[in-house]
Amino acid sequence: MKDLRCKKCNKLLCRYRDCGELEIKCPRCGSVNSLTNGIHIVRPKTAKKEERAVITVRSDSNVG
Repeated sequence: MKDLRCKKCNKLLCRYRDCGELEIKCPRCGSVNSLTNGIHIVRPKTAKKEERAVITVRSDSNVG
């Protein structure tokens, strides 16, 4: 059996034998790890709506 570890934080995600496709989200860092035909790919986690920076521009008639 082979170990599949997160490419970002090295946490053990699973052990597998023969697998065509596998996709696991790391519970530690949130990266999505994909295994396709023996090739290990990692995608960084996406920011949640509340984590995204929002800039609000307010137009006041009293300014300027």
